[in-house]
Parts: sequence; C-alpha cells; structure tokens
Amino acid sequence: MTAREPMTKGRALAMALSVAVAAAVALELRAVQYATPHLLSRDGYYHAQYAHLLPSRGLSRTFEWTQFSFWKDHFSDKEFLFHLWLAPWCRNEATMVAHAKFAAWLLAGAAIAAFGFALRATGVRAPPLWALALAGAGSHFLYRLSMGRAHTLSIVLFLAGTALILRGKWKWVAAVGFVYAWSYAAPHLLVAVGVAHLLATWIHDGKPEWRGAAAAAGGVFAGLLLHPYTPNSLHMWWVQNAVVLGQTWGGSTLGLTWGDEFDPVPTRSLVTESTGTLASLLLGIVLGTVAARAQRLSSRTFSLLFVAFACLGLYLLSGRFIEYLAPAAVWLLASAVTDHLEGRDLAALFAARTGAVAWTGALAALLLLGTHVRTMGRSLEEASRVKGPVLAGAARWTRANIPAGANVGHFNWGDFVQLFAFDPTHRYINGLDPAFMMVTDPTRIQYWESVRTGRKPLDPVEFGDLFQTDVLVVTKEVPRQVRICEDALLEKLYEDTDAIVYLLPRKPADK
Repeated sequence: MTAREPMTKGRALAMALSVAVAAAVALELRAVQYATPHLLSRDGYYHAQYAHLLPSRGLSRTFEWTQFSFWKDHFSDKEFLFHLWLAPWCRNEATMVAHAKFAAWLLAGAAIAAFGFALRATGVRAPPLWALALAGAGSHFLYRLSMGRAHTLSIVLFLAGTALILRGKWKWVAAVGFVYAWSYAAPHLLVAVGVAHLLATWIHDGKPEWRGAAAAAGGVFAGLLLHPYTPNSLHMWWVQNAVVLGQTWGGSTLGLTWGDEFDPVPTRSLVTESTGTLASLLLGIVLGTVAARAQRLSSRTFSLLFVAFACLGLYLLSGRFIEYLAPAAVWLLASAVTDHLEGRDLAALFAARTGAVAWTGALAALLLLGTHVRTMGRSLEEASRVKGPVLAGAARWTRANIPAGANVGHFNWGDFVQLFAFDPTHRYINGLDPAFMMVTDPTRIQYWESVRTGRKPLDPVEFGDLFQTDVLVVTKEVPRQVRICEDALLEKLYEDTDAIVYLLPRKPADK
C-alpha cells in the first residue's frame, strides 16, 4: 500500500459523502417546492411577471403599474440581478409560474451549496454534514429558502461575503458588496458582518480588523452609486431600509398595515419551527465557551459568534431574518466543533471506538435525524396549505373586458402582485409595500387605509374619482371588505369563488 492510497480513499469517501448530501438536500428542497403547484410566496408572482417583461422594459425608470407610488416616475429595480436570473425562465407568460418554481428550487440548492463551500473555504471540517444540518435547521428557514424571492440570492451573497471577510480577501469582499447592491434591497447586511468581525477581532486579538467593514461598505456604496437606476437606487435604498424599518420597528405614525414578515416572532416559534437553529446556536455557544477555557477558541469562531448574535437580534425584531440566523448558527457550531478537533486525526479518533466518541456520534446523528424529520414534516405541511393566486380569475376578467391602460382599483397593497402578474395590461394603486405610496402621497394612502379597514364608509364616487378608476377588485379572503362593498350597494361585474369585481359609479362630467 503506497502512502497516497489512504489519502485517495479519504478523498473518494469525502466526494461520495458530498454527492449523497447534495442529492438528499436537492430531493428535500424539491419535495417542499412541489408540495403545491403554486408559488410559495405571492410576491413571487410579481417577480415572475416582472422578469417576463424585463427584456421589453430594459432599464426603464418608470413603472406605470403603480399609479400612486413613487415608482411611477422614479422606479429602481432593487432586485435587478435576481430578475436577470429569472428572465430566461419566464420568457413564456403561459409557463412562467411553473418555470419560476424550478428557478426557485435551483437557487435554494445554490444557497445550501454556497454554505458548504463557505465552510470549506474557512477551514471548517466536514462541510457536507454541516450543509445537511442547515437543511434541517427548521421549517421556518427551509420554507423561506424555497420562496421565489430575492432574499434567497441574498443568502448566497451573505455566505460568500462572510467567508471572504473571515479569510481577509478584501478586494473580493468589495466585489461581493457591489454585486449585493444590484441584487437585493438590503446590501448593507454585508457591512454589518464586517462590523461584527471588527468587534470580534478587537476583543479576541486585541487588534480591530477594520478592512472587512471598509471593503464591504465601499463595495455596497459603489454598487448603489453605479447602479443601472442611479440616483433612484439611492432613494429606493432609503425608503426600503430607513422609512420601512422605521415604521415597522418604531411604530407606524400613520396607522398603516405592514407585511407580516416584519413582525417579531414569539419564542415558541424559535423552539418549535426553528429547532435546529436554536440547538445549533446554544451548542455553538457552549462549545465555544469550552474551547475558550481550553485556549482552543479560534478567531473564526469568535467572529461567527458576533455574526450569529447580530442575526439573532435582527430575528427578534422581524421573523424574516431567520434566513441569516439559521446559517450563522450552524456555521458557529461547525466552527466550534472544528476548534475542538484541531490537530486531531479523525480516522484514529473513530477507530479508537471509545464510549465518549460513540455516544457523541449517536447523539449527533439522532439530533440531525430528529431536526430533519421535524423540518420536513412542518415544511411540507405548510407548503401543502398554500392557496393559489385568488385574484387570478378576476385579473383575467379585467384583462379581457376593461380597456387596456385603464386604472383598476383594489383595497390592499398586497393585491397588486397577483393583479399585475395576471393582468399587466392595466394600472393599479400601489403594491409591494405601503411605504412606496406613503412617501409620495400620505393623505391619499391614509384615505385608502381608512376605507379598506372600515374606519371610513366607502363612497364609491369619491373612491373612483380619487383613484381614477371605474372598477374595484375585492378578495373574499377579507370578508369585511366584501361587506363594505355590499353596504355601498355596488354592482357586481364579475364573481368567482375567490374574488369580485365591482362597478364604481363616477361623477357625471360637467356639460
């Protein structure tokens, strides 16, 4: 037996493990994605239609589909590279939803693969096993990973940027920051990782490593400044990150309703829906503490501890940040375990077959199996309950029966994504976020909010004149809004099991 044979066998085993994990994770992600024929997030319908229209729109700085939003005249595609990725899949409007699901599955797999590569690049042992652990980190994470939205691409860039910061590759950090600014609404997340690394190195090494934060900030700022939609991109960043978060975290000054994903989550959810994430975080802290006492704690693990705590803080403010907390927690645990194994021969360790090794391996396997079973069960259950686009029928009716280019009224800013996806021939009030209308016309959005919530009776003539529309699409998912229209004695133009299109009488024109 030559000296090269054990290494060759080890590499072959590692390759086989990587392939097995990749196949298992791909099948799990596919099962979740195709537990329903619908997109797992309704915002995905907007992204699919926008990607379909992107080749004909080009870099247009107007967005006439939201008539009372600042997007109408100052549009900036905050997810430009994500839409560029989707565009080839969504060329055919008839098949764009099915193909967008496939693209979402591929991107989710890319995020798990990026995690494995990030661990390998930063010297963590057994990256495939930890990638498998991430896939079982909880249904909250796995479900959001499977959505056809730009935050999945953000996860990939977050992981790549964090690995580069830990390795001190400052030019590449700046490059990732630049790409981040063209891909997602909150590219400054990479700057936050750089700041966490700065604080960690300051405490652990006595010398703050500031170049990571500086490179990330420089790359992100350059990306926003040289964005295809500059200067609209800068305004978009401000609205999305200062105005929106100020209103959601600080309390809405106008009493508006914001997206549920910005709400904080109860502690129970962290325990029941993100069990693997919580276990990884707690075990990572414990093992990190033990490693510190044994003087085996690496600077890498200490930095990841700061990153994980920063992600935990964001998660406690808004549940949507589970997409960063989960990989940060698993990465922390993986790094802490690697610190304990540093300088030890794993083959010899397992060959010794000591009771401690056997019990540790058995408990780890049971934890991994348990979190996967729990994650998959809850994810499949949640995905199977997803309702389709309930406004699709109404949107198809308006597309066929209302003159193209006319305004179509609706009560909820969340209705826009479905109406736009299935009827891009008409114009709407506002969509994707109430802030996009609030910064342009706070008086009109307050009126809209008061009517749709029933605080103000619906005056059909007033509503129609204010929003320059003759029709109103109402979802039956909100029975109160149907009653509002019934109380106003509106005439029905179309009705199906999910929605109604009402006629709005307009003020007679002056003779």
